[in-house]
Amino acid sequence: MNSTSTKPASSRDWVAHIRNRIFAGLLFAAPVVATILIFNFLLNLATAWFPQQYLDKISNAFGGYLLKLLLLFCVLIFFYLLGVITYYIGKQLTRLFDELFSRIPFLSTIYSFMKKFKEWVENRQNSMFDAVVLVHYPRKNNYSIGLVTSKTDDSITKYILDEQGQPLACVNVFIPTTPNPTNGFFIIYPKREVIYTDMDVNTAINLIVSAGAMPPNVQALADATPPVA
Repeated sequence: MNSTSTKPASSRDWVAHIRNRIFAGLLFAAPVVATILIFNFLLNLATAWFPQQYLDKISNAFGGYLLKLLLLFCVLIFFYLLGVITYYIGKQLTRLFDELFSRIPFLSTIYSFMKKFKEWVENRQNSMFDAVVLVHYPRKNNYSIGLVTSKTDDSITKYILDEQGQPLACVNVFIPTTPNPTNGFFIIYPKREVIYTDMDVNTAINLIVSAGAMPPNVQALADATPPVA
């Protein structure tokens, strides 16, 4: 009886062992394969404009990758030089393009949108988020990690009043979800209800993705203090 009862359990253990090893292999290979595929896509996108028949010998070397890498290098050099020129005469070029595109009806709308987007990227080039905070969510005395995106505009805070009827200072908070931090909730919080931490954004994202399995520096939370209202 004992020998027959242990065989199914043993086979189940082997199946679980094989399944776990396959899953571990997939997890290991996924970022590598994804990186290669994304790089190959961007490489083709950056070099598809060049007529390769003009350089037959180079275009056939290493399956065409040698020519693509050379073209990518040339493209990067071009944008580097453009960046150097922009650094020194950027204001003059900006005024020139502003005057040029503002006179063309359809292109002026596109140019205005892209210019605002460029300014937003420049202002947020270090990080999209200003701080990592703790907030009450989904209810009081339950804490969630939030990322402050900006101060709430006065056009909104004029409707959020304190006990004396004065507008409250508020912040815009993005609350990411586990395990996909690109999804989440946008909530406006009074600043006095938000607890600021010393965690950086990357640490907070790792904590969220791992559902708490990768804890941050304990001192960061120990030193967390609410801001002055």
